[in-house]
Amino acid sequence: MDTFLDTLLAALLTAGIACALTGCANFGEVVSDDGEGNYSLTATGVSYTMSMSELTAASREKAGAYCAAQDKAMQLRQQMRGWRPMQVELSFRCLPRQVGRLEPALSLTVSDQDGHGGARQP
Repeated sequence: MDTFLDTLLAALLTAGIACALTGCANFGEVVSDDGEGNYSLTATGVSYTMSMSELTAASREKAGAYCAAQDKAMQLRQQMRGWRPMQVELSFRCLPRQVGRLEPALSLTVSDQDGHGGARQP
């Protein structure tokens, strides 16, 4: 019994140190929005040592892992961030992987000054 308690205490201590050094996030359950591969996920920062960019990266990683467990790729649809509490909400899709094929780059069409549509050049 002492070995089990020692192991449990060591695991809790390691997790506590990791949270203190790198910040922690509390993730809600991944929720299916429509039954067609669209999902949402909420992540809340638990520690003041975690930055918004770290929380955003952690939430994207969690969504990516969720899709990867289904052997699919994650496509971010929408991201919202809030500060009180520090929170990131993602809307994403799990899409079939296209092995051996490059996915075409997505470009957004925007209107320029003279009213003609087209992609802006950097």
